[in-house]
Amino acid sequence: MDAKSALGGTIPITLLLLLSGCASGTLLSTQSLADLDPGHGTYNLILYGGQNARDLQSIAILDRSGDPYTILPYGATFTYRIIENLSASEAMERGEGFINDLYAYRTTERREIHGPDHTVIGYELRPLFMPITTGRLGDLLDTSYLLQADNQVLVYVGFKNGYQDPLEFPGPGSLWGDR
Repeated sequence: MDAKSALGGTIPITLLLLLSGCASGTLLSTQSLADLDPGHGTYNLILYGGQNARDLQSIAILDRSGDPYTILPYGATFTYRIIENLSASEAMERGEGFINDLYAYRTTERREIHGPDHTVIGYELRPLFMPITTGRLGDLLDTSYLLQADNQVLVYVGFKNGYQDPLEFPGPGSLWGDR
């Protein structure tokens, strides 16, 4: 059995990052929550994606202000925006609103982002989609949080298991056909 078939035909983003040599640091963990209460304090709200209502690679991240870690998306600066120093309730409300406006949105999955000592350094709001419009049930996104030596946490966002948006224009397998 070769390596490709052992991995189910795809290589997860995390493995690619670790093998590429361009990503050195500590991989951080996330944990799904039934309910999210960020408590008090202030947060920097990171809105990744959202270039249009069909941008399925969209996610909202609440980065706790005042801790030693700074969460930054890996990507061009036009793919995200950061709104600084929001109250916990305002950051949650605006993050939820950002996710709710997406095409095919069904619900939001909430996750804690853990630092290297397992303390919570932020929260992630990720959209779950309706399978009738995306071709898959629920969670399409793969996010990886990589802690760098300077306490910056780089966030990598991509589709899970080689998912390709069937409405993406144009490309093989899209509704628009091969043009």
